[in-house]
Amino acid sequence: MDIATTSPTERRKLALAAVKELGPNRTEKAALKVRCPAGHTIAAVYPTSEGPVVVSKSGPGGRGNRDRESTGHHGDKLNSEFVDTLEATQFEDDDIPSGCACGPKGLSRTKLQAAFAAQEHVVNLT
Repeated sequence: MDIATTSPTERRKLALAAVKELGPNRTEKAALKVRCPAGHTIAAVYPTSEGPVVVSKSGPGGRGNRDRESTGHHGDKLNSEFVDTLEATQFEDDDIPSGCACGPKGLSRTKLQAAFAAQEHVVNLT
């Protein structure tokens, strides 16, 4: 995929399709995981057919295995995911939306690219 000529909407569609190709056990295939100070995994980077793809949780999520799933008034899930290629054009924001039970977090696309290139396995936010 040529990032410079692909629209952000199309790029995210291709990234989502590439992540779905990883199957139901995709968490085992993560090359890089991002954790908040409390240890919640809030994002992961996966090597895919479209290149590195970042998947971040953009909702508050639950605090444990006995919590109820967050559901909006119209039946839509509040704990949704943001999926995009790790690479983007120079005209896009560096911030990647994410969050966990602790609250919203800001992720830097540039820092994730550097961590992925350095083959780090875990990035702990401070």
